[in-house]
Amino acid sequence: MFQTPAQHDVALQAPIALEAAVLTAAPLPAFSCCPFQVMDLTQATLVATGSERDVYLHPSDKSLLVKIINRSRINEPGRKRPWHKRLLREDAHRVFISELIEYVATTVQQGLPQGNILMARISGLALTSQGLGLVVERIVDAYGDPAPTLKQIVAQQGFGPELQGKLQAFFGGLIDAHVIFNDVSARNIVVGFNASGREGLYLVDGFGPKQLLPLYAWSKSLNRRRLLRKYGELTRKLS
Repeated sequence: MFQTPAQHDVALQAPIALEAAVLTAAPLPAFSCCPFQVMDLTQATLVATGSERDVYLHPSDKSLLVKIINRSRINEPGRKRPWHKRLLREDAHRVFISELIEYVATTVQQGLPQGNILMARISGLALTSQGLGLVVERIVDAYGDPAPTLKQIVAQQGFGPELQGKLQAFFGGLIDAHVIFNDVSARNIVVGFNASGREGLYLVDGFGPKQLLPLYAWSKSLNRRRLLRKYGELTRKLS
């Protein structure tokens, strides 16, 4: 049997005792919140509704929004869902996975110190009183109100040369970052400021791979051609 010399025992125990002393002496934060605490949305402000999701203002941080799946709307009588969606383990929450994949992929593609500048940034997932929620950045106007969509801006101000230039540059960024923008619509693009104060155009919905065979995710060239075609269609509608 091997024995450790006594002086080695002292040497080994000293750092452990010092570490314990440091941990004991460390002050506790004045306020701490469990990251897995259920977020209560019963009194939260509903800011938008979609075919399957509702969007709420985060109850404790006005720079964030919480997207949740509206089960009652999905299960409405007469509503049909594709057979392959009914087989998914994640069910309607598949849209969260698609948006997370797209956010991670395009953030890596951009490689910018400030992170993703093409879409509302994703803060994470949260347990809420209405089920699992996706926490995202809130894009606002100059007064701190919800940013208008591109469709609303064009309806109010027209589609002038300045806005045309911004939209062209925006689509150029989408192409360079290999963004899968499925539902290309002026309703899914907002014009405003992100939480860091950067002004620009941002995707807030309609992105992420949804095809059974994700050809556009596999091929940047195919995605580029599709986005250029959709950009042409969109500008003609807005003009």
